[in-house]
Formats: sequence, C-alpha cells, structure tokens
Amino acid sequence: MTKWMLLMPLALMACGDKTEDTATTEVEEETETAIEPQEGGWTMTDLEFTTDTCGMTEGDTGSSEPEPAALDLTANADGSYTLLLDEEISLTCNISGADFACDPLITTDEDQDPNMVLTQTMTINAVFDSNTAFNGDIGMEMTCEGSDCAMLADFGMTMPCSLEGTFAATANE
Repeated sequence: MTKWMLLMPLALMACGDKTEDTATTEVEEETETAIEPQEGGWTMTDLEFTTDTCGMTEGDTGSSEPEPAALDLTANADGSYTLLLDEEISLTCNISGADFACDPLITTDEDQDPNMVLTQTMTINAVFDSNTAFNGDIGMEMTCEGSDCAMLADFGMTMPCSLEGTFAATANE
C-alpha cells in the first residue's frame, strides 16, 4: 500500500470537524501489521533479468525456464532473518511490515595469476504478499581491479557492470 493511501485519513480529518484525534492511531495500527514469514524451505521462480551490463545473460534465448532456486529462511533471535540461497549464499535480512531487505553481501575473489581482484556485491529486497509468498528484486554489481581485468572483455564482460532482476518465491509445503 502506498504511503499516500496511509495518509489519506489524516487529510480527511483535517478537513472535517475535529472532535477526537483518531486518525493518527488508525494509521499507526495499519502500518504496524507485520508479516511473520514461514521458516524453512522456499522456492524462487520467475527470475527475469531487467538489466545486464555484464553480458552474462547474452545468448539466452529464453527458450527454457531456469531451474527454480532453493531458498531457506530462518528467524534469528535478534529479530533478523537468514536467507540461504542455493545452500551457498547466506544473507542477513530484516523485515518491516511486509518489506524485506537483506544486507548487501560483498564477496571478493583475488587471483594472482591472472592479476585481478573481482568484487561482487549482491542485494535482495522483497515485499511479502503473505507469510508464504513474496516478490523480490535481486541486484549484483561487479568490479575488477588489476592488470588482467581487460581479459574479461574476451568473455563479453565490461567492468564495472551490474545485473538486476525480479523474482517470486513461495514457501514449500
């Protein structure tokens, strides 16, 4: 729900007779409705890249659906969540109402031969439709430092670059 819709009761109250200040309480109650996501296994589907300046999806004809990715969601004692993607990538995430945001995950791969340092920053943000379904955005930025970074152009990659996409996820039964 957009912010302006939440503020609509305040605007209506300002225009009418003011006998009691209930608009603020109603808005606070509506924004405090929090989703408690189901813990455990989830499946990510409908991954669609909307931006690819890295050239990683070039040549993809879209003729076959990508394999659904496995997600695992675990609540932590501090109120945060751990989102495990394909049993390899672990992100720390927080939920506010229905909004789900993960801390950026930065990985660095240093190779001396060839001489390059490849840094990737991944972000995931989502909005829960219910405690068993959400729609999300995924992003990745890549940079390369070192004398051999130019060889990545042989693979169609230009640095720095980025990937952005959208996806859906549902809890496994």
